[in-house]
Amino acid sequence: MAEYRIKENTDWEEWHGVLDMVYAGNPQYVYPLRSDIEGILSEKNAAHTGDNLRRWVAMDGNRAVGRIAAFIDVERNKELDLPSGGIGFFESVEDADMARLLLTTAETWLRDRGMQAVDGPINFGERDKFWGLLVKGWYRPIYQETYNPPYYQTFFEENGYQAHEQCLTMRGVVSEFPGERLGKLAARVRDRYGLYTKQLDRKNLKQGAADFAEAYNAAFNHWPYFKPLTGDDIYPTFQQMKPIMDPHLTCIAYNKDGRPIGLAGLIPDINCFLGGVNGKLNWLGLPKFLYRLKFQKQPRNCKGIAFGIAKDYQRQGVYPLMVDAMFQSGDRHTSRTYRYVDMATIRGHNKLMVDTCRQMNTEIHRVHLAYRKALAADASWEPFEMMDVSEVGMGEYKKA
Repeated sequence: MAEYRIKENTDWEEWHGVLDMVYAGNPQYVYPLRSDIEGILSEKNAAHTGDNLRRWVAMDGNRAVGRIAAFIDVERNKELDLPSGGIGFFESVEDADMARLLLTTAETWLRDRGMQAVDGPINFGERDKFWGLLVKGWYRPIYQETYNPPYYQTFFEENGYQAHEQCLTMRGVVSEFPGERLGKLAARVRDRYGLYTKQLDRKNLKQGAADFAEAYNAAFNHWPYFKPLTGDDIYPTFQQMKPIMDPHLTCIAYNKDGRPIGLAGLIPDINCFLGGVNGKLNWLGLPKFLYRLKFQKQPRNCKGIAFGIAKDYQRQGVYPLMVDAMFQSGDRHTSRTYRYVDMATIRGHNKLMVDTCRQMNTEIHRVHLAYRKALAADASWEPFEMMDVSEVGMGEYKKA
């Protein structure tokens, strides 16, 4: 057995370099953007208070061959009965002893700070990205979606982690959306309830961010882990996404009084254009990415990043109204431009959303699990309800 050394990590090259050890030669793998990861695991993240985040790497001699991050979302914990920390961005070569050492290091740090349970692998922040362990559907990952070797599941479960929440990615062929049926439904909704939609305006992203936040809060304020957002929270993300934003892929629904009551947001899946960039949009990688983004025709896919409807409007056809607006926009620009749509991070316990997505001719394509482990002897909880995914294909994990 190799003698591994765990050290607290501040060196980003070393941290990112672990990916080369795990995924070298895997044709499916797309390196996540380094800027995304560094933005999450640093003071750039609004959830970072200064002492609620740590990173470690496992060293084999002078080589970093494993890594893990641990964190505590202080604001979200104020709403929880069970103080819970998180771990994420775990990577490891296939060595069970090293994986146990990494997990134990992170758990000890969280326990010493009063945490009674740990969730992982999860994101440090919002739940729309890097959430869960891939357990079904080994295909090329979409942007900001976790991808990992199959043996990670054994690592977690043999170290006492129990499945806690299901995250589904549902895929559909854009050209096969039921456009005619959606159009009829949308017309009835507009006539009966006076609801209407708008798409994001690149020239007025401040107002779009404010309306998006209001719709988000109305849609999710009754869900566990809810943390309200403001337009000021969302505006920087909109600004950051502006170069890749496709206005035809966004929609906000309003009631007859002009209040935002629903949101639907998709973005082009930029992983289609990130091959060979190795996560670095620097002087070498950025020109490749921009060239592909502008000129590459196929494959082009899009990713759903946010869908929600205020509780009082969930039976009034708001979802078909928004999807129809995006489907018809720009002379059916979306079906002419994108092949697949991936609806990501849909919770398995949100049956209404799963059923609604299925009405749009999408089906479960990939499954992620977020696990939970007790850090205190008396810690207890009820896991979320999970769907039967036995018929979902496994895909194939490809090695060099």
